[in-house]
Amino acid sequence: MPKYVLTGADGKLGSAAADFAVEIAKPEDKLVFTTYKLGAIPKEKLEAWKAQGAEVVEASYDDPPSMLAAFQGAEAVSMVSTWAFGERREQAARVIDACKQCAVRRICYTSFVGAGEEVEKEEDLPFLPRDHAHIEKLIKASGLEYNIQRNYLYADNIAELFVPCWQFCGDSWLNNTHHVRGAYVARDDCGRVQAALLLGRGQPNKVCHVTGPEAVTDGQIMDWICDQTGYQCEFVDMPDAELRRWWADKGLPDDFRGDFSKLPMKLCMEDLLCCGEMVAKGFMLETSDVVERLTGRRPMRFRETLMKYKSTFPRPRTRRIATTSRTTAGNEGRPG
Repeated sequence: MPKYVLTGADGKLGSAAADFAVEIAKPEDKLVFTTYKLGAIPKEKLEAWKAQGAEVVEASYDDPPSMLAAFQGAEAVSMVSTWAFGERREQAARVIDACKQCAVRRICYTSFVGAGEEVEKEEDLPFLPRDHAHIEKLIKASGLEYNIQRNYLYADNIAELFVPCWQFCGDSWLNNTHHVRGAYVARDDCGRVQAALLLGRGQPNKVCHVTGPEAVTDGQIMDWICDQTGYQCEFVDMPDAELRRWWADKGLPDDFRGDFSKLPMKLCMEDLLCCGEMVAKGFMLETSDVVERLTGRRPMRFRETLMKYKSTFPRPRTRRIATTSRTTAGNEGRPG
């Protein structure tokens, strides 16, 4: 009976992976889902997983003994990257060490687009792929078999992080993608790929890119969202330095541990800027067949993904402005 361990089942990505894992597991497969705290998983979901044969246990990347207990006898372990920028390198090292101590044969990792770029020094990479590039190197040097998926930016993040800022920014999307297209991916699709790789649907020692089915501009996404409610928003393309100054004036923290209590999103400065940079530099232009090939489902278009957030979209105000796109000065050298 092969044992497969999915870590981080309490998170949004891990939860989607767990849902698909119980759907595609063979009768002889043993599934173990870990969470830092059982109470972090909704009771109905926890019961549903258990009813479908999965075991759910507490284990933390910061608690090696708990990982050793969960990983014993596992064929493969899937590691989800956390939000702890910088710290997640040490977390990943502890996961890898626990896998080796438990004689796990294969490790799966949810990485990020851009992590495989060849650069002379780490600082030459955009902010978001840096930790992932480091962790990928740890995995490849570990001697374990591996499956690495480099996810594109989630379409979900637009609804959860950026749309809530529009009214705060004066009915504007202050944006640094410079009208370059990106193939945003549904987080649920990334979770399903994660489960598929854990359960052996991918070739070992391979890296795959998990993308949406089409590359679109942020302006196109904004216009579609506005069409759903009649809200009118201005797309304002800004140089990185200008966008940084604007948010710094509003008190946006440089670190994810900062105070976000008076802000519409919890996204630190470098994370915010890098989201636009990844699109602007063309990292998300290309699409792949990974979602359909590994899960048997076509990848979700951004409209399908965002429809579940429609109730959170901003509504028209009494005072309305024209929906336009304008570009500020200083965008020389943008891709395309």
